[in-house]
Amino acid sequence: MVHFDGRKHQLRVADQQNGPGSRWMTAKDAAATYGGLAAINGGFFTPEGKPLGLLVETGSRRGHLNKSSLGAGVFISTHDRAVIVRRETYQKTANSWNTQNLLQTGPMLVENSRIVSGLSKDKPRPRSFIAWDGNHHWAIGHTTASSLDQLARALANQSTAGFKVRTAVNLDGGRSSDLWVGGNVRGGGKSHRGFLNKPVRNYLILINR
Repeated sequence: MVHFDGRKHQLRVADQQNGPGSRWMTAKDAAATYGGLAAINGGFFTPEGKPLGLLVETGSRRGHLNKSSLGAGVFISTHDRAVIVRRETYQKTANSWNTQNLLQTGPMLVENSRIVSGLSKDKPRPRSFIAWDGNHHWAIGHTTASSLDQLARALANQSTAGFKVRTAVNLDGGRSSDLWVGGNVRGGGKSHRGFLNKPVRNYLILINR
């Protein structure tokens, strides 16, 4: 896990318009393009390599709003702040955002510091996620095989991120999970990904503000 202060660092979307693997094969490769401190795989994508949901990369909008649980959460970044909101909240307020980067993903794991109900307790697999304290503290992380319910409980109950998690959302998982942490980050210089990982459509890159 990498935790950071949103006043000093930010996440930007790095998307591959020509599909998974067309520019980068790993999170490390994507981070190198933007001088990233760390990087993690992004949202879900279709078998044809299209984003399964809405995304915005430095102001350029792609994809369409996904109404399934895999699009329940929306990460939004503007010039001066970032948030995670429910899809329904985004739909009501979309015109009020000066959106620079956006990634729709899901399901939501934690809301108002509580575990989201109804999460699957089955199908353990590697997971990737974003966590936020509702203010300035953020984290991106990867876990070995766990269910969605297990991950949500770990984030909500144990302050695993180093701060009290108010909101957390799931990213694409399984063979897509890929967290790279650069050598300039304490404890970094590592890639957390499986041997059979597959290329993904997009990444979130941690950069300096």
